Amino acid sequence: MKKVLLTLMALIVSVAVNAQVWIGGSLGFWSNSDAEEYASSVETKSWRSVLLEVGYNLSEEWAIAAGLESGYHKFGDFNGTPIEATHSYSIAPYARYNFIRKGDLKLFLDGGFEIISMGSDEQEYTIWNVGIKPGISYSLTEKFSLVAHMGLLGYQKVDDNLLGGSLIYRNGFGFDFDNNMSFGVYYSF
Repeated sequence: MKKVLLTLMALIVSVAVNAQVWIGGSLGFWSNSDAEEYASSVETKSWRSVLLEVGYNLSEEWAIAAGLESGYHKFGDFNGTPIEATHSYSIAPYARYNFIRKGDLKLFLDGGFEIISMGSDEQEYTIWNVGIKPGISYSLTEKFSLVAHMGLLGYQKVDDNLLGGSLIYRNGFGFDFDNNMSFGVYYSF
């Protein structure tokens, strides 16, 4: 899976080398607790970092991009039984629509999907996310921008094997603007 993701990103970089290209990376943190729903102390903390994100500006309003991501997920325990930590890898192609541009500030929506492969040495699971992420970008210079995403409006489909043993990942849809944030830096060519 890692080789396929790296090959795709190398292809994207080699095809899109002109002044409309940007690269970047970001860091995100997710923490939640299902204590009320399960009358226990199930808590999860996840670090998700985009290793590489490459985009191409089609116009002032539209761009296409893809990100490769790596993550580490540490779960608490459920009724005294520890839930082990896992690693994840994902690819997330998307289209970006800049709907507000005011000087160096842009508000945008990223619409796309994400395929996440996660698990341990014994088992691997797949999670599919489809949705829209709102974000904000601020140009520090002509080449560098700060970018933040917050929230998700979408749908999540979880591998049936993971559903049987997980209280954290479940099929569902909706929006969450509470605790799904990431911050990053982009460099434009």
